[in-house]
Amino acid sequence: MKNARRVREGKLFRIADLLIYGAVLLFVAALFLTAALLNRGQAQGFRVEVHGETVYTHTFGSGGEVAEGWEDRITFSREGELLLIAIEASEDAWNLLAVDNAAGTAVMRDANCSRRKDCTAMRAIGSGGSVIVCIPHALRVISLAGEDLSHPSVG
Repeated sequence: MKNARRVREGKLFRIADLLIYGAVLLFVAALFLTAALLNRGQAQGFRVEVHGETVYTHTFGSGGEVAEGWEDRITFSREGELLLIAIEASEDAWNLLAVDNAAGTAVMRDANCSRRKDCTAMRAIGSGGSVIVCIPHALRVISLAGEDLSHPSVG
């Protein structure tokens, strides 16, 4: 009973408590800033996977390479400065990827995966996004900048 009364009559926080809380807060803020700054690397290109198989690899400024057996399922066209890559993941399942080599970005422009087309709302590879995922088509577009898949961009 004496201890409870002593606690009630005492100060809520002592100076030492506040200093420890402040030090922990500064440490967490420093970790957050370090992680945010380290993840800002510019992508050199991207890789497209369908069902875990690499079907296309593209390096910004140099072009890309289609995997063997996928030559008739990946088509290319131009729209101004953009390179449009149509990928037929399976019969009646396609995705349209827009690549801007000058800016070093790739974004999912269109798809027939679902009504919401979540993959088209994900951030572009090269501008903060590290992976674009189309779950219904089992398609992934992965950045070639260290391939950190722990931070997927969510649309």
